[in-house]
Amino acid sequence: MPKKNIQKEMMSVYETLLDGPPKVRREEVYSWSALGEQLEKLNVSPEEAYKIVRAKVSGENIRFNWKMIRFTFFVWERVAEDKNGYLKPKIDTVRSVVSKPIFEDYYYGYFPNTKFSYEKEVKLLNKLIAEKSQRKYFKEGYYYYHRTSDLIPNKVLDRILWDSK
Repeated sequence: MPKKNIQKEMMSVYETLLDGPPKVRREEVYSWSALGEQLEKLNVSPEEAYKIVRAKVSGENIRFNWKMIRFTFFVWERVAEDKNGYLKPKIDTVRSVVSKPIFEDYYYGYFPNTKFSYEKEVKLLNKLIAEKSQRKYFKEGYYYYHRTSDLIPNKVLDRILWDSK
């Protein structure tokens, strides 16, 4: 975390220490209607509340799952290209992945109230794949061949993802 962000966060902690503990009494919530009232006071929509609770209760990490689903679609497309004997440029593969109806279906599954933008998703996925920090997710053990239970070996992943011919 950049130093300025740390200082900014710590400033609010320091101010809290100077002011003393918060004077607001903790609201007790024993009914659904009281919960609704408290969420309304916090300007939390029912959908947002549901997402938060679902993530906490199930231990599901929506951002990670969505990223890995997109990576899986990309890897499957590269494997199909490799099988056909020609690997397209990565940006063309990304465009192909994002243009498929199943990609949009999954998008709306994770972000139901957000408008799908083809251009934005192409840009985001292409950028994500190119990040060095994401390479750790392109290893054997993360991906299965489409509609099988066979893992895609590291040798194949390296060839379809990183070989520049």
